[in-house]
Amino acid sequence: MKKITRLSLVGPAPSDAPTSSTQPQSNTTARSEAHNRRRSIPLNQLIRVRDDVDTLTLLTHASEILDSLAAISANFADEFDGSKRHVAVAMKQLSALAEILICRARDNLDPQKPQNTSGPETRH
Repeated sequence: MKKITRLSLVGPAPSDAPTSSTQPQSNTTARSEAHNRRRSIPLNQLIRVRDDVDTLTLLTHASEILDSLAAISANFADEFDGSKRHVAVAMKQLSALAEILICRARDNLDPQKPQNTSGPETRH
């Protein structure tokens, strides 16, 4: 009866299997090569903003993204206690602060829009 051995598609044959001292080095090399491949992709190929978009539109989209981040971090904060909850609440507060700054910059760019003088904006 013939002994069935594991068939390897990549690497040495089972009889030439590397020792445990050479195995971590090959894993490290593979990780290094994968890391270098990831780093070789320029960030502008992943996310790019069109050049013809005006500033007011960019600020509007940034405000909406920060509003979404605030909602996500508020929901996320409910799942934690202690210091992790404090970090999640701080993330929500920072995103809300950035949204306020963006709204002010947007208002400065578009002065024709009537200012709300009745009080702070209410969101539900």
